Amino acid sequence: MATIPQIRTRLLEGFSEKQADLLAHVVVEAHDDLVNQADFHALTGVVRELADAQKELADAQKELADSQKELADAQKRTEGTLADVVKTQQKMLIRLDRLDGHMLEDKVAKNLPAFLGREFRRCRVLDRVEFVEGLEARLPDAELADLMRADVIAVAKRAEQLVHLVVEVSCTADADDLARAVRRTAALASAGFAAIGIVACESISPQTLAAARRHGLRVLTNGWLLPEAA
Repeated sequence: MATIPQIRTRLLEGFSEKQADLLAHVVVEAHDDLVNQADFHALTGVVRELADAQKELADAQKELADSQKELADAQKRTEGTLADVVKTQQKMLIRLDRLDGHMLEDKVAKNLPAFLGREFRRCRVLDRVEFVEGLEARLPDAELADLMRADVIAVAKRAEQLVHLVVEVSCTADADDLARAVRRTAALASAGFAAIGIVACESISPQTLAAARRHGLRVLTNGWLLPEAA
């Protein structure tokens, strides 16, 4: 019969120190009570099976941990890819919005005389750079630079009066479009011109339309010049 330390040493191959100590004592005590050698062999077989089972469990736990790590890494990569896709889509939407805006601006500039109908006759779109350069002595540099950024500047007759039109173009009109139209129309008026601000768009909310009318702006939507506020 092996001693407790010997049994403990063998058991440490598959068990923790605490478990090995306990099992070593159990084996010795059981051996003392066993009737024959066959029973002892059966007990040692059970201990060996327990050790093998624990080793298999440890291996399975390690495989599970490795799988969980791989899954976490894969999920992280997937999240990174999705984030890149979202960023790309956002950039594409911004570019499409800008393209739509430029296309609408060209459409308004080419068709402005027809869009303004009978209210504004003999409408003619002006070359912004050439027109604004003629205002150098009348406006501060900052206002000149801002006026050059207007989408369309035109001249027309309204009830036999010559007026200048400052047109801001946007697919969906908002408060920023109104602010630019008001500011640039005021600058042109301060230079001594009869000026009218127009916001040209494809859609406009009732609130923005009401605000435009409060500021004295005209609204051109989908080729139709809306009437002034009553």
